[in-house]
Amino acid sequence: MPEPLPPSASAAPSSRPGAATLLAVALATALAYALAGIAALQFAIPPGYASPLYPASGIALAAVLAYGAPAVPGVLLGAFVVNASLGSQRGVTSLLALALPAAIALGATLQASAGAALVRRFARQPTAITEPRDIAVLLGLGALACCTISSSIATTALGLGGTVPRGELALTWFTWYSGDALGALIATPITLTLIGRPREDWAARRLSVGLTLALVTAMIALGIAKVARIDDERLRDAFARDANNVASVLTTRLQQPLLAVEAMRGVFVASDDVTRDEFRRASAAWLDNRALTALGWYERLERGAVPAFEARERADGVPGFHVFGRGEAPPGDELVAMRFIEPMRDNATALGLNALTLPAARAAIERSTRQDVPVASAAFELTQVPAGQDRTGVVVYRAIYDGEPKDEAQRRARMRGVVFVTLRLGPVMERMAGEFPPYMRLCIVDTDPQATLRRLAGAPGCEDAAPTGLAQDHALPFAGRQLLLRMSARPQDLPESRGGNAWLFSLIGLLGAAMLGALLLTVTGRTRRIEAAVRQRTAALEAEVHERERAQAALRDSEQRFRNILNTVPIGIIYTDLRGQVKQTNPRFCELTGFSDDELMAMTSAQYTHPDDVAQDVELSRRLVKGELPMYRRQKRYVTKDGRTLWVQATVTLLRDEFGQPRRIVGVVEDITEHLRLQEAEKARDRAEAANRAKSEFLSRMSHELRTPLNAMLGFAQLLELDKRQPLAVEQRPWVAQIQQAGWHLLEMINEVLDLSRIESGNLKLQIEPINLTELLGASVAMVEADAKRRGITVSSDLADGTGVLLGDATRVKQILVNLLSNAVKYNSDAGRIHVSTRLRDHDTVELAVTDTGLGMTPQQLAELFQPFNRLGRESSAQEGTGIGLVISQRLAELMGGSLRARSIAG
Repeated sequence: MPEPLPPSASAAPSSRPGAATLLAVALATALAYALAGIAALQFAIPPGYASPLYPASGIALAAVLAYGAPAVPGVLLGAFVVNASLGSQRGVTSLLALALPAAIALGATLQASAGAALVRRFARQPTAITEPRDIAVLLGLGALACCTISSSIATTALGLGGTVPRGELALTWFTWYSGDALGALIATPITLTLIGRPREDWAARRLSVGLTLALVTAMIALGIAKVARIDDERLRDAFARDANNVASVLTTRLQQPLLAVEAMRGVFVASDDVTRDEFRRASAAWLDNRALTALGWYERLERGAVPAFEARERADGVPGFHVFGRGEAPPGDELVAMRFIEPMRDNATALGLNALTLPAARAAIERSTRQDVPVASAAFELTQVPAGQDRTGVVVYRAIYDGEPKDEAQRRARMRGVVFVTLRLGPVMERMAGEFPPYMRLCIVDTDPQATLRRLAGAPGCEDAAPTGLAQDHALPFAGRQLLLRMSARPQDLPESRGGNAWLFSLIGLLGAAMLGALLLTVTGRTRRIEAAVRQRTAALEAEVHERERAQAALRDSEQRFRNILNTVPIGIIYTDLRGQVKQTNPRFCELTGFSDDELMAMTSAQYTHPDDVAQDVELSRRLVKGELPMYRRQKRYVTKDGRTLWVQATVTLLRDEFGQPRRIVGVVEDITEHLRLQEAEKARDRAEAANRAKSEFLSRMSHELRTPLNAMLGFAQLLELDKRQPLAVEQRPWVAQIQQAGWHLLEMINEVLDLSRIESGNLKLQIEPINLTELLGASVAMVEADAKRRGITVSSDLADGTGVLLGDATRVKQILVNLLSNAVKYNSDAGRIHVSTRLRDHDTVELAVTDTGLGMTPQQLAELFQPFNRLGRESSAQEGTGIGLVISQRLAELMGGSLRARSIAG
């Protein structure tokens, strides 16, 4: 900054500075204020997102004190620049783009002017600031009191402008005031050492006050940045955890409409002629849910059968029933007309609608017919939903067949109709509002670029809004459509943002720096007077001082040697009087407790000792002073300055004076927290291993217990099927077949769980012997050949030379091969391929690869492939499975000295 103006500048016209000097003062003040303000805002921390240290306020106060009125426009300009740069971050509208920064800048200018005026009014030496009284005026009135001006004006302006919600005004005022006050307490002394007058008073303080405070503040700023970064990572981790929970809950809830479709499909599979009353009763339970708008049935018929169909429905209690379309019908005589829909009150006008005249419905029905799976349509507006509500909905279609078609051609020919469910995802999320964190903002988007309505649930416009604050996307596969769940939140809305770790650290650290600054000002202010007094007395006492200096030199040498040992020893040492008042510590003890030496000197041992350990300390110290104990050693707990509990090993002895009387208590302290933590970790590991063994034993016992009644159920089901004296009715045979199919599937699951428990418990016995791989592979392929032929899947093999014989347990190798082949058939596409190949690897090992033409897996699915009971999202598919077959195969391969790996490309 320019040279400060002389105090008489305003009194003598001849000594008034020129316009260039005044302009330089204003511009230099503005530049310094703007740079310091913008830099300070880089350390803004939640929840108020204000800087805990705003040195620009101290620069402004020092500049007005040193330069007077010429610095005031510079403060106004600098404050305006800082706040104008924050307009977009605060969400300021165009109307407030200038008014709001101007109001805040005016508050900062009034604050600096009022602070300087109070210092000039009440300080005895307002420019030198050497007396403790003047320092109290500068820091108390100029900083702490006057800093309420800027925070009050700024908070009022932000509240009136709508930038800060009413509920956050108090917090905003406090954070604003704290930053300004601490900035004035610390930055004012630093700035005055550079521009203050008289120069001889302030220049001598540049190192002791200015540099010391600057270094301390810089170190605290680095600490604030580190703590704030840790808080930010904690916020992001908390948001990611909640987001994953929300996605998991919503994924589960989206299965309900599919269950409704499958339930209604079961009604039509069980009966060839479902009546309107049967359909109404079957759908009633599923419609007790605001998310499901309608359940219905489309019946397939030829165009020539329409008159008879209409007449039958009219006779069934639906007067005026007729088949109609809402668009161009596809070529051909086939129609798919709506026969049933519930609830009838809001949906009766849709009866008779030919779904094939709707392109979106036609595409979904054709896909469901081909693949025999539920298929969701693209989103559209539901006309039956009252105006003012979210009308966006989707329809899930499920084709129904006569008999059990085996391929796509038979499914097309035997398709008898389609059941459907209409739902709105908006009410689904509304009903789950209590299960979501209140701060979470959700949006469900259809990723199909051809979809007319991409937003299925959430606030309008959320599908195209750019992510701000915390955001995470999650894929939601739903009935053949790829949906996207977008989750976002403002960081300040998370409960974890209210922890205030960074604010607490910054306030304590910066307040300590401000107190240090006040102390340094006091000490350095009195230096000149003390030096003068010393010089006056030095002449008279020179001889006496010289003699004392020689004695003190010897004493200092002895003390220095002792202090060097005390300061460098790697254990904590503390001296207290007989009442426990701290008298001396070494740096290691300060490091252990977190308190400075000055803080400890004002404390007793009970103040940093855990409350539960104080009584025993008092009793042992009493016995030590009485001479009942020569010393004692114990493990105890300290409570550090930041609130942590620290375990230490303390050895305490007694020091006596020259007359043998107790004088001091000395303690030697060693940190044993990590040692105790290691012991606890070993105990936790033993408990975890015991729990894992108990789990494996439980699974093994339960599997044995379940197999006995299940074998009986399967046996009796087979007896019912084979009984020739009392044969089952024709309609009962499929039911018994379903019992056997479900029983065999459950038995397979139990056997797999039993195998997994045996492997994990180490009870699985293997018989390693030479195996003919060609014969074993042929037997394994034969077990899946029927299922492969049914889907038109080709199985081929190519065994390399030298791989025909290998070592292993034949039963378990076959189990692995059958598992891999059955998975390749189960998750393959129709008319796909499966290829088995081998090659000889290093160290006389054989690599066997099973390749198929299925849908493939994403990298995330591959990472979760070998996790027990994880079916990678196939839980809702028609394919049966437990999710542990591959886990068992991998463990078996590893037990036989091999390995099992997978690679895939999605699609």
